[in-house]
Amino acid sequence: MTIDFAQIFHQDSVLVIFTIIAIGYLLGNIRIARFEIGVTGGVLLCALLFGHYGYKIDPIVQSIGFTLFIYSVGWQAGPQILNVLRQDGPRYLVLTVFMAAGSFLLVLALAGLVELPNTFAAGLMAGSLTSTPTLVGAQNAVSSGLVTPPLGSSADSLIESISVAYAITYIFGTVGLLLVVKMLPNLLRIDLVAAAETFARERGFSTKANERHVARPILRAYLVNNEAHQGKTIAEVLNATAGPDVSLKSIYRIKRGNEIITPQFETIIELGDKIAVFATPEEHAKARELYGLSGEVLDRDLTDAVVDVAEVVVTNPEVVGKSLSEVGLYTKFGCYLTEMTRSQIAMPLSPGTVVQRGDVMVVAGERNALDRMVAAVGAEDRKAVETDLLTFAAGIVFGLVIGQITVKIGNVDVGMGTAGGLLISGICVGFLRANRPTFGRMPAAARFILMELGLLLFMVGVGLNAGGGIVEAVGSVGPVLFLCGIVVTCLPLLAGYVFGRLALKMNPALLLGALTGAMTSTPALGIVQQAAKSTVPALGYAGTYALANVLLTLAGTLIMIM
Repeated sequence: MTIDFAQIFHQDSVLVIFTIIAIGYLLGNIRIARFEIGVTGGVLLCALLFGHYGYKIDPIVQSIGFTLFIYSVGWQAGPQILNVLRQDGPRYLVLTVFMAAGSFLLVLALAGLVELPNTFAAGLMAGSLTSTPTLVGAQNAVSSGLVTPPLGSSADSLIESISVAYAITYIFGTVGLLLVVKMLPNLLRIDLVAAAETFARERGFSTKANERHVARPILRAYLVNNEAHQGKTIAEVLNATAGPDVSLKSIYRIKRGNEIITPQFETIIELGDKIAVFATPEEHAKARELYGLSGEVLDRDLTDAVVDVAEVVVTNPEVVGKSLSEVGLYTKFGCYLTEMTRSQIAMPLSPGTVVQRGDVMVVAGERNALDRMVAAVGAEDRKAVETDLLTFAAGIVFGLVIGQITVKIGNVDVGMGTAGGLLISGICVGFLRANRPTFGRMPAAARFILMELGLLLFMVGVGLNAGGGIVEAVGSVGPVLFLCGIVVTCLPLLAGYVFGRLALKMNPALLLGALTGAMTSTPALGIVQQAAKSTVPALGYAGTYALANVLLTLAGTLIMIM
């Protein structure tokens, strides 16, 4: 029996889609000298190959991918849009606008200089900045009818041209950006390690990228045998030995005979009491010394505690804008912070790290203490396996509807298009979710798969559309586009650095992180953090990334309608 694989693939578009995604994942994870093109690049290359040999998929697949991705971009940006106005926020805002506007104007200038049509200009900007939202905005401007194809052209041909330009400029946009970011500190003789340490000292951060300050609490019970503490209150013991600032929270409970006592500062200590301590190993040693505790005892009444881990979304205005030391998760509640993310980027767990609305904290502690902490900080994102698909779907419907609204100015119909509508809807739902975590429940794993799958489905469509014309385009305008792509990748980054240092007076390590966020390049952030040996650049990245996604989407649409 002869199996014609080519025929099988031509007949089954689902097989084509997931074959491209699987092979693309393998290609994207290949690392050469610390560089990798990433999953998006791998899927794009694989789809280009399949497209060159005439494979196609139903356009609805790409539309669904586009919808899931751009709505998720807005959803993720929602909690952080207002945060850019706090502390370093105005500088992040100005820097993001400078980068987006500067890249936009540069692309228009190059397109005019070498006489590129709008479709190639949009693809040039999207590929050079590795900005999928820009590509989405440009293609949607065509498919939604905001752009009328010229005589002799069709919407499909315009979308193909955008995809071709994107594919030609994407590879250098990925690898070239990493190279520039890696070499820039040496070329400008910047000591990123020293810059990160300086910023860390000013803000009270850890200076090491791998130093997470993660406390691993354990629960142990001990016997009181120090006669000097007999009849004294816990407050008196603390004042006499270590001062009033020592936390009471490490004492979980006390057992006297058969009575279980919840510890208070006025609780009297007696010989023979059994005290359960919930703390790190180092704090256990301090507690034994402070309270005169002897060898460990086994008592299920003391050690059978409900120790849990909570994922907490920060919403309380009294917490927003405070440092982790001021929030006092341990000193006030006896809870231990093990991770904090902002826009899915891990933040330094140092005392000076400032908490923002929408931050997600992973906190360990005794269940009652966790409940008190959650009530003071925000709301717990319960580890549910269900996603509120009603809110998710309704948000998409709302975005699609408002994207259809147009205003007639003279003889021109002006509207935000589907991409703009989905972005606005996603931002609104994401913002409401950050402030009311019981609204629109969506576990982290569900958020990731929806956004990632949407992106990859969209990229499969882009690659297949571009594959048919990629060879011809490379032979005609390929060299010109490639050279323009080099300029658009490098020049805004260099101009942004000069602007950030001279006009905004930003720390070099923080600034480079912010620039990678403004160019929406997570791999470039990794390069900066490696060079700085610090997590400080992640703060800058989180400050610009959310707004950059929104602005670059709008830039893609604007290029097409000009």
